[in-house]
Amino acid sequence: MKNKSFFERAYTVMEIRTGFATGLPVLSGGLFGAYLAGHLKLIPLLLMFVTGFCLNIVANVSNEIRAYLKNEENENTFTHHAGSEGLVRGDATFKDSIIVLLFFLGISGLSGITLVLITNNFNILAIGILSVIAAVCYSLGPKPYIVYPVGELVSGLFVGAISTIVSAYLQTDVLNAPIIIYSIIPMIMTIFLMSTNNTSDYEKDKGTRTTLPHVIGFRNSIKIIIPEALIMIAAWLSLYAMGSITLLMLVTGFLIFYYYGYVRWYKDYYQIKEHYPTMGRDWGPRPLLLIYSFNIILGLEFFAYLLLQ
Repeated sequence: MKNKSFFERAYTVMEIRTGFATGLPVLSGGLFGAYLAGHLKLIPLLLMFVTGFCLNIVANVSNEIRAYLKNEENENTFTHHAGSEGLVRGDATFKDSIIVLLFFLGISGLSGITLVLITNNFNILAIGILSVIAAVCYSLGPKPYIVYPVGELVSGLFVGAISTIVSAYLQTDVLNAPIIIYSIIPMIMTIFLMSTNNTSDYEKDKGTRTTLPHVIGFRNSIKIIIPEALIMIAAWLSLYAMGSITLLMLVTGFLIFYYYGYVRWYKDYYQIKEHYPTMGRDWGPRPLLLIYSFNIILGLEFFAYLLLQ
Protein backbone atom coordinates (compact mmCIF):
# COMPACT_ATOMS: atom_id res chain seq x y z
CA MET A 1 0.00 0.00 0.00
CA LYS A 2 2.89 2.39 0.75
CA ASN A 3 3.83 2.53 -2.94
CA LYS A 4 0.32 3.44 -4.08
CA SER A 5 -0.93 6.98 -4.58
CA PHE A 6 -4.10 8.17 -2.87
CA PHE A 7 -6.06 7.82 -6.12
CA GLU A 8 -4.90 4.22 -6.55
CA ARG A 9 -5.91 3.45 -2.98
CA ALA A 10 -9.23 5.26 -3.38
CA TYR A 11 -10.08 3.21 -6.45
CA THR A 12 -9.94 0.00 -4.41
CA VAL A 13 -12.88 1.03 -2.18
CA MET A 14 -15.18 2.63 -4.77
CA GLU A 15 -16.31 -0.32 -6.91
CA ILE A 16 -16.87 2.05 -9.81
CA ARG A 17 -18.41 -0.63 -12.00
CA THR A 18 -21.57 -0.64 -9.86
CA GLY A 19 -21.69 3.16 -9.85
CA PHE A 20 -23.02 2.78 -13.36
CA ALA A 21 -25.83 0.60 -11.98
CA THR A 22 -27.43 3.94 -11.05
CA GLY A 23 -25.80 6.21 -13.61
CA LEU A 24 -26.90 4.24 -16.68
CA PRO A 25 -30.59 3.92 -15.67
CA VAL A 26 -30.53 7.67 -15.06
CA LEU A 27 -29.24 8.20 -18.61
CA SER A 28 -31.65 5.80 -20.28
CA GLY A 29 -34.55 7.06 -18.15
CA GLY A 30 -33.75 10.65 -19.03
CA LEU A 31 -33.41 9.80 -22.72
CA PHE A 32 -36.71 7.89 -22.56
CA GLY A 33 -38.33 10.99 -21.09
CA ALA A 34 -36.73 13.17 -23.77
CA TYR A 35 -37.97 10.76 -26.45
CA LEU A 36 -41.51 11.03 -25.03
CA ALA A 37 -41.31 14.82 -24.75
CA GLY A 38 -39.68 15.37 -28.14
CA HIS A 39 -36.78 17.42 -26.76
CA LEU A 40 -33.70 16.93 -24.59
CA LYS A 41 -32.75 18.96 -21.53
CA LEU A 42 -29.07 18.14 -21.47
CA ILE A 43 -27.94 19.90 -18.27
CA PRO A 44 -30.55 18.27 -15.98
CA LEU A 45 -29.70 14.89 -17.51
CA LEU A 46 -25.98 15.31 -16.85
CA LEU A 47 -26.56 16.58 -13.31
CA MET A 48 -28.84 13.63 -12.57
CA PHE A 49 -26.20 11.24 -13.89
CA VAL A 50 -23.51 12.75 -11.66
CA THR A 51 -25.81 12.71 -8.63
CA GLY A 52 -26.92 9.12 -9.13
CA PHE A 53 -23.44 7.83 -9.92
CA CYS A 54 -21.90 9.52 -6.87
CA LEU A 55 -24.61 8.29 -4.50
CA ASN A 56 -24.00 4.74 -5.65
CA ILE A 57 -20.29 5.17 -4.89
CA VAL A 58 -21.27 6.51 -1.45
CA ALA A 59 -23.27 3.32 -0.84
CA ASN A 60 -20.34 1.20 -2.04
CA VAL A 61 -17.83 2.91 0.23
CA SER A 62 -20.26 2.66 3.15
CA ASN A 63 -20.40 -1.08 2.53
CA GLU A 64 -16.59 -1.25 2.46
CA ILE A 65 -16.40 0.58 5.78
CA ARG A 66 -18.95 -1.73 7.39
CA ALA A 67 -17.14 -4.85 6.17
CA TYR A 68 -13.92 -3.47 7.68
CA LEU A 69 -15.43 -2.45 11.02
CA LYS A 70 -17.40 -5.68 11.41
CA ASN A 71 -14.62 -7.98 10.10
CA GLU A 72 -17.03 -9.44 7.54
CA GLU A 73 -14.42 -10.24 4.88
CA ASN A 74 -11.38 -12.52 4.74
CA GLU A 75 -9.25 -14.38 2.21
CA ASN A 76 -11.99 -16.96 1.72
CA THR A 77 -14.63 -14.36 0.81
CA PHE A 78 -12.62 -11.97 -1.39
CA THR A 79 -13.75 -11.63 -5.00
CA HIS A 80 -10.26 -10.26 -5.84
CA HIS A 81 -11.77 -7.44 -7.89
CA ALA A 82 -9.21 -4.61 -7.92
CA GLY A 83 -11.89 -1.95 -7.54
CA SER A 84 -13.39 -3.23 -4.30
CA GLU A 85 -12.48 -4.76 -0.92
CA GLY A 86 -9.43 -2.48 -0.73
CA LEU A 87 -10.03 -1.53 2.88
CA VAL A 88 -10.35 -5.09 4.19
CA ARG A 89 -7.41 -6.25 2.04
CA GLY A 90 -5.20 -3.47 3.37
CA ASP A 91 -4.85 -1.74 -0.01
CA ALA A 92 -6.49 1.40 1.41
CA THR A 93 -6.72 2.96 4.86
CA PHE A 94 -9.79 3.84 6.88
CA LYS A 95 -8.91 7.51 6.39
CA ASP A 96 -8.82 6.98 2.62
CA SER A 97 -12.34 5.53 2.75
CA ILE A 98 -13.72 8.43 4.78
CA ILE A 99 -12.19 10.96 2.37
CA VAL A 100 -13.68 9.15 -0.63
CA LEU A 101 -17.06 8.91 1.10
CA LEU A 102 -17.16 12.63 1.93
CA PHE A 103 -15.89 13.61 -1.53
CA PHE A 104 -18.59 11.75 -3.43
CA LEU A 105 -21.20 12.81 -0.91
CA GLY A 106 -20.17 16.42 -1.53
CA ILE A 107 -20.21 16.08 -5.32
CA SER A 108 -23.63 14.44 -5.27
CA GLY A 109 -24.94 17.16 -2.97
CA LEU A 110 -23.50 19.95 -5.12
CA SER A 111 -24.90 18.54 -8.36
CA GLY A 112 -28.24 17.79 -6.69
CA ILE A 113 -28.62 21.30 -5.28
CA THR A 114 -27.65 22.78 -8.66
CA LEU A 115 -30.35 20.64 -10.25
CA VAL A 116 -32.93 21.92 -7.75
CA LEU A 117 -31.94 25.53 -8.38
CA ILE A 118 -32.08 25.37 -12.18
CA THR A 119 -35.40 23.48 -12.20
CA ASN A 120 -36.88 25.34 -9.22
CA ASN A 121 -38.39 22.01 -8.17
CA PHE A 122 -38.03 21.44 -4.45
CA ASN A 123 -39.65 18.02 -4.63
CA ILE A 124 -36.34 16.95 -6.15
CA LEU A 125 -34.59 18.23 -3.02
CA ALA A 126 -36.76 16.06 -0.78
CA ILE A 127 -36.10 12.99 -2.95
CA GLY A 128 -32.39 13.82 -2.94
CA ILE A 129 -32.25 13.97 0.85
CA LEU A 130 -34.02 10.62 1.10
CA SER A 131 -31.60 9.17 -1.45
CA VAL A 132 -28.58 10.36 0.55
CA ILE A 133 -30.01 8.78 3.69
CA ALA A 134 -30.66 5.55 1.77
CA ALA A 135 -27.11 5.51 0.37
CA VAL A 136 -25.41 6.04 3.73
CA CYS A 137 -27.80 3.89 5.77
CA TYR A 138 -27.41 1.06 3.27
CA SER A 139 -24.52 -0.22 5.38
CA LEU A 140 -23.88 2.30 8.16
CA GLY A 141 -25.88 3.65 11.08
CA PRO A 142 -27.72 1.88 13.91
CA LYS A 143 -30.11 -0.01 11.59
CA PRO A 144 -28.43 -0.54 8.18
CA TYR A 145 -30.95 -2.15 5.88
CA ILE A 146 -28.29 -4.28 4.20
CA VAL A 147 -28.57 -6.70 7.14
CA TYR A 148 -32.31 -7.24 6.63
CA PRO A 149 -34.36 -9.06 3.96
CA VAL A 150 -35.57 -5.72 2.54
CA GLY A 151 -32.18 -4.73 1.12
CA GLU A 152 -32.93 -5.91 -2.40
CA LEU A 153 -36.28 -4.11 -2.57
CA VAL A 154 -35.00 -0.83 -1.10
CA SER A 155 -32.02 -0.83 -3.46
CA GLY A 156 -34.31 -1.61 -6.39
CA LEU A 157 -36.59 1.29 -5.49
CA PHE A 158 -33.87 3.91 -5.02
CA VAL A 159 -31.14 2.78 -7.42
CA GLY A 160 -33.43 1.55 -10.19
CA ALA A 161 -36.91 3.04 -9.97
CA ILE A 162 -36.70 6.44 -8.27
CA SER A 163 -33.54 7.57 -10.07
CA THR A 164 -35.11 6.62 -13.42
CA ILE A 165 -38.44 8.29 -12.62
CA VAL A 166 -36.82 11.56 -11.54
CA SER A 167 -34.54 11.64 -14.58
CA ALA A 168 -37.45 11.06 -16.98
CA TYR A 169 -39.69 13.51 -15.11
CA LEU A 170 -37.09 16.26 -15.47
CA GLN A 171 -37.41 15.86 -19.25
CA THR A 172 -41.21 15.68 -19.50
CA ASP A 173 -42.30 17.86 -16.54
CA VAL A 174 -45.12 15.35 -16.00
CA LEU A 175 -45.24 12.03 -14.19
CA ASN A 176 -47.14 9.67 -16.46
CA ALA A 177 -47.82 5.94 -16.74
CA PRO A 178 -45.08 5.20 -19.32
CA ILE A 179 -42.43 6.66 -17.01
CA ILE A 180 -43.64 4.63 -14.03
CA ILE A 181 -43.82 1.44 -16.09
CA TYR A 182 -40.39 2.02 -17.63
CA SER A 183 -38.86 2.46 -14.15
CA ILE A 184 -39.96 -1.07 -13.26
CA ILE A 185 -37.33 -2.46 -15.63
CA PRO A 186 -34.20 -0.91 -14.02
CA MET A 187 -35.76 -1.62 -10.63
CA ILE A 188 -36.03 -5.34 -11.41
CA MET A 189 -32.52 -5.38 -12.88
CA THR A 190 -31.17 -3.80 -9.70
CA ILE A 191 -32.98 -6.44 -7.67
CA PHE A 192 -31.32 -9.08 -9.88
CA LEU A 193 -27.92 -7.59 -9.02
CA MET A 194 -28.59 -7.42 -5.29
CA SER A 195 -30.19 -10.86 -5.25
CA THR A 196 -27.19 -12.44 -6.96
CA ASN A 197 -24.78 -10.77 -4.54
CA ASN A 198 -26.81 -11.82 -1.49
CA THR A 199 -27.18 -15.38 -2.74
CA SER A 200 -23.44 -15.53 -3.47
CA ASP A 201 -22.78 -14.34 0.10
CA TYR A 202 -25.23 -16.86 1.57
CA GLU A 203 -22.72 -18.61 3.84
CA LYS A 204 -20.58 -15.57 4.59
CA ASP A 205 -23.57 -13.53 5.79
CA LYS A 206 -24.83 -16.14 8.25
CA GLY A 207 -24.69 -14.74 11.76
CA THR A 208 -24.08 -11.15 10.63
CA ARG A 209 -26.91 -10.43 8.17
CA THR A 210 -30.35 -11.86 7.54
CA THR A 211 -30.84 -11.31 3.82
CA LEU A 212 -33.71 -12.57 1.70
CA PRO A 213 -31.92 -15.83 0.74
CA HIS A 214 -31.72 -16.71 4.44
CA VAL A 215 -35.47 -16.21 4.79
CA ILE A 216 -36.68 -18.03 1.68
CA GLY A 217 -33.80 -20.48 1.25
CA PHE A 218 -30.82 -20.71 -1.09
CA ARG A 219 -32.55 -22.38 -4.05
CA ASN A 220 -35.65 -20.21 -3.74
CA SER A 221 -33.46 -17.10 -3.90
CA ILE A 222 -32.44 -18.30 -7.37
CA LYS A 223 -35.92 -19.39 -8.43
CA ILE A 224 -37.57 -16.10 -7.38
CA ILE A 225 -35.80 -14.42 -10.27
CA ILE A 226 -38.27 -16.10 -12.66
CA PRO A 227 -41.42 -14.21 -11.52
CA GLU A 228 -39.36 -11.03 -11.22
CA ALA A 229 -38.22 -11.46 -14.82
CA LEU A 230 -41.82 -12.01 -15.93
CA ILE A 231 -42.78 -8.68 -14.33
CA MET A 232 -39.95 -7.00 -16.23
CA ILE A 233 -41.06 -8.57 -19.52
CA ALA A 234 -44.69 -7.59 -18.87
CA ALA A 235 -43.64 -3.99 -18.24
CA TRP A 236 -41.70 -3.88 -21.51
CA LEU A 237 -44.64 -5.36 -23.43
CA SER A 238 -47.00 -2.85 -21.79
CA LEU A 239 -44.92 0.06 -23.05
CA TYR A 240 -45.24 -1.25 -26.60
CA ALA A 241 -48.98 -1.86 -26.20
CA MET A 242 -49.37 1.75 -25.01
CA GLY A 243 -47.44 3.04 -28.02
CA SER A 244 -44.61 4.37 -25.84
CA ILE A 245 -41.88 2.37 -27.58
CA THR A 246 -41.45 1.24 -31.18
CA LEU A 247 -41.35 -2.30 -32.50
CA LEU A 248 -37.58 -1.99 -32.96
CA MET A 249 -37.18 -0.98 -29.32
CA LEU A 250 -39.40 -3.85 -28.21
CA VAL A 251 -37.35 -6.39 -30.16
CA THR A 252 -34.05 -4.87 -29.02
CA GLY A 253 -35.14 -5.10 -25.40
CA PHE A 254 -36.20 -8.72 -25.74
CA LEU A 255 -32.92 -9.66 -27.43
CA ILE A 256 -31.02 -8.07 -24.56
CA PHE A 257 -33.20 -9.84 -21.98
CA TYR A 258 -32.59 -13.15 -23.74
CA TYR A 259 -28.86 -12.89 -24.36
CA TYR A 260 -27.57 -11.01 -21.30
CA GLY A 261 -30.32 -12.11 -18.93
CA TYR A 262 -30.75 -15.75 -19.92
CA VAL A 263 -27.84 -16.99 -22.05
CA ARG A 264 -25.02 -15.14 -20.26
CA TRP A 265 -26.47 -15.47 -16.78
CA TYR A 266 -29.62 -17.26 -15.67
CA LYS A 267 -29.42 -20.39 -17.85
CA ASP A 268 -26.41 -21.65 -15.89
CA TYR A 269 -27.12 -19.76 -12.66
CA TYR A 270 -30.39 -21.67 -12.26
CA GLN A 271 -28.49 -24.97 -12.25
CA ILE A 272 -26.61 -24.15 -9.03
CA LYS A 273 -27.87 -26.48 -6.30
CA GLU A 274 -25.80 -25.33 -3.34
CA HIS A 275 -23.52 -22.49 -2.35
CA TYR A 276 -19.81 -22.63 -3.17
CA PRO A 277 -17.00 -20.22 -2.12
CA THR A 278 -16.34 -18.47 -5.46
CA MET A 279 -19.98 -17.76 -6.36
CA GLY A 280 -19.55 -14.02 -5.94
CA ARG A 281 -16.59 -13.95 -8.28
CA ASP A 282 -18.32 -16.14 -10.85
CA TRP A 283 -21.80 -14.62 -10.87
CA GLY A 284 -21.67 -11.15 -9.30
CA PRO A 285 -20.84 -9.34 -12.57
CA ARG A 286 -23.46 -11.13 -14.72
CA PRO A 287 -26.49 -8.94 -13.84
CA LEU A 288 -24.27 -5.89 -14.37
CA LEU A 289 -23.88 -6.91 -18.02
CA LEU A 290 -27.67 -6.92 -18.32
CA ILE A 291 -27.91 -3.48 -16.71
CA TYR A 292 -25.13 -2.05 -18.87
CA SER A 293 -26.37 -3.45 -22.16
CA PHE A 294 -30.04 -2.58 -21.73
CA ASN A 295 -29.51 1.00 -20.59
CA ILE A 296 -26.74 1.82 -23.07
CA ILE A 297 -28.36 0.28 -26.14
CA LEU A 298 -31.91 1.45 -25.43
CA GLY A 299 -30.62 4.86 -24.38
CA LEU A 300 -28.94 5.18 -27.78
CA GLU A 301 -32.16 4.12 -29.52
CA PHE A 302 -34.20 6.70 -27.58
CA PHE A 303 -31.67 9.36 -28.55
CA ALA A 304 -31.66 8.29 -32.20
CA TYR A 305 -35.45 8.42 -32.41
CA LEU A 306 -35.40 11.80 -30.69
CA LEU A 307 -33.10 13.14 -33.41
CA LEU A 308 -35.42 11.75 -36.10
CA GLN A 309 -38.52 13.44 -34.68
